[in-house]
Amino acid sequence: MSKLLTQEEIDALLSSESDGDKPVDVIKQNKNLRLYDFRRPERISKEQVKILRNIHENFARLLGIYLSSTLRTMVDVKSPAIDQVTYLEFTMSASDFTNMYIFEIENLDGQAIMDIDPDFSFFVIDRLFGGTGTTINRRSESITTVIENSVMKNIANKVLSIFKEAWQQIDELNAKIVTFETNPQLVTIAPSSETMLILNFPIAARSFEFTILLCFPYFMMEPILKKMLSQNFMTMLKKETAEEDFKQLEKNLTLTEVNVSVNLGSCEILVQDFVELEVGNILMLDRAVSDYIEGEIEGIPKFLGEIGKKRKKMAFKIEHLLSSDGEIING
Repeated sequence: MSKLLTQEEIDALLSSESDGDKPVDVIKQNKNLRLYDFRRPERISKEQVKILRNIHENFARLLGIYLSSTLRTMVDVKSPAIDQVTYLEFTMSASDFTNMYIFEIENLDGQAIMDIDPDFSFFVIDRLFGGTGTTINRRSESITTVIENSVMKNIANKVLSIFKEAWQQIDELNAKIVTFETNPQLVTIAPSSETMLILNFPIAARSFEFTILLCFPYFMMEPILKKMLSQNFMTMLKKETAEEDFKQLEKNLTLTEVNVSVNLGSCEILVQDFVELEVGNILMLDRAVSDYIEGEIEGIPKFLGEIGKKRKKMAFKIEHLLSSDGEIING
């Protein structure tokens, strides 16, 4: 015989049903969870991405130094944005006109792409051919000349040599350019569904912003990615990077040029007297012959010394060093 539920029993069932929804709400509020698309699995682990970022931060620093010295202007190459997309998504997102250098790496299967922003190519060409680089003729669909292509290929080869230098702590990656293409739809280096490792390097030069992309198929980089998880690799990477930074900084300081001048003294004269100055006129300075003379670096007093001659040339002999307050710091 069936038994009818009382109102209290019905309320109890509804209450338990609402209590069952609470774990779902808690899951939705958990910030550590994120959506995962099983159709597009991320094949590169977070640890590998972290190591890749450290390697290519060093690559960006070396590339910035090279471009700044070559183009004779400040060029800042920033840390890369690292992404994993399918090859179809990569080609669909590429512009209709670009500069793609397809290259191979010795002992690795497959090919990779270096995509250089066309505007950056025109900026480089303008600077190397004597231009100011303050304006860019955005020839978005124009064809570069043979000479311009040759110049940019040399730049691309240098980028790959810097890439090799940045990776030398893990493996010897000898890269070689195979071909050049301006239409991304004509480039096929992997199946459309293949996972691609994309490294996007923002570049700031003058008032412009450009990009350089490095694109690798996962199957090509898989043997190298396995080496990244070796024990104590991160410690070794940071140590060697610090030593390289110190050596590079020391080298840059050694090659840095500064203006050194000697302040013999000063005097005040009338404009009329200045106009009438002739060879042989004598000016009375505000210093005696026995007084120390200040030696300046970039206009800042750094030394006290005496002037004289050495081998028939004017010379300045340093007697004391000066602090930033202009006080003698050694006897």
